[in-house]
Amino acid sequence: MKMLSKLVGTIILLSASGRALAAKPKVDTFALGNGIQVISLYIADSKNVSIISFLPMGLASDGPGQAQWSHLVEHMVLRTPVPLPYNQVNGETLPDNMHLDFSGTVDNWQEGLSLHAKWLKGIPFTKERLQAEKPRVNSECDFTAKRFFTHKFAIAAWAQGYRHGRKHAALKADISKASLEEIQRYRDSHLAVLDRVVICVVGGIDAKTLKPVITEKLANITSTAKTPEPVKLHPGDHQMTWDLDARHLVLSWPIPSFTHKDYPSLMVANYWLMMKFFTDPELKNLTGLVLSGTDLSTPEGDFFYISASLKPNASFDEVRKKISHHLQILRSQSAPQTETAMIGKQLSYQLTNLRDPAIAKAQAPANVTEAMIEGNLAIQWTIHDFRYGSNRATLAQRLAAVTPEQVSQAAKTYLTNENCTIIRIRAQANHH
Repeated sequence: MKMLSKLVGTIILLSASGRALAAKPKVDTFALGNGIQVISLYIADSKNVSIISFLPMGLASDGPGQAQWSHLVEHMVLRTPVPLPYNQVNGETLPDNMHLDFSGTVDNWQEGLSLHAKWLKGIPFTKERLQAEKPRVNSECDFTAKRFFTHKFAIAAWAQGYRHGRKHAALKADISKASLEEIQRYRDSHLAVLDRVVICVVGGIDAKTLKPVITEKLANITSTAKTPEPVKLHPGDHQMTWDLDARHLVLSWPIPSFTHKDYPSLMVANYWLMMKFFTDPELKNLTGLVLSGTDLSTPEGDFFYISASLKPNASFDEVRKKISHHLQILRSQSAPQTETAMIGKQLSYQLTNLRDPAIAKAQAPANVTEAMIEGNLAIQWTIHDFRYGSNRATLAQRLAAVTPEQVSQAAKTYLTNENCTIIRIRAQANHH
């Protein structure tokens, strides 16, 4: 549903202040008996309560011929239980996860927990809801294509090509063909993997009050859902089509997991590249946006990726040439050492320090509410627990100690031309 920009998250990260104020949330974590992890972010003076569930169903792990079925599951899960207004329930499906959100108050937060329980238990879908949500899912594809922001859909296409060996990614057609039985079975098989679920409750309810209520409502949930099985990958140079009126370039490299000693250096390399992509005027002229990340996680392993949406005047070769220029600087240790050292320390700080909501409120645009700010802070904080779990503190320590030489060496080791899979995606010939 909603599409949080990775660019926004990056800007917040790189401009985060270390100044603390009295309203800084109190962080508590605990686990329920069925494996669900709970994070409480208590803000003493808040009247809002947002509840956000992170689950391991994402666009990069969808099955063959099931492009963005996870996105359809998100819509169906959110809209099936009760016809709440869209400003109360929302969510987003990304490459490596899905989050489902309830936005309420200190007066109705228990209703929000009951709603999350329904989402995780998996109440039956209806044919009427499926027919209503299919066009909504596909309209998001068309909306982003017109604005050159097809990044998460490009990862869905990447998965069809690289993971499943397909030359065409039928992003909209796969949604249109999904039956009620198939999409409900897909949800039951892969959504509520309980030991991978992380729920965050942020706002004016403290952990002492929260714990018995969330235990009562969620600890008895059972599920047989599992993450998808690994498949045989198809590396190389791929020419693909999709049923979107857009062109996109995705470059990807296999990398070690976040527990490996080289992973922090690759995280720093990623954010250095993002900074360069955002400030390269020639690249801006050729693309809608260029993003990169180390968070492309699949059943087969983790990948570093660079994703570029192409404008009509751009060619794949010239966009790749501009990207390669920045990669070569990184590999040759020509990147300014102060920049890479600063990024490592900022990433480390972000992993271990929750940003003060008072600072965020002071910097937010006038149309952004306190509830939206608190919810966004919760998403930024909780995604690290979802991705790194108990390794979060160790990763932060390693990030703070990353040297420019290590960043360059990691780029030379992993981000090579030989290890790169190239996915060029064009509109299919009969697409209008």
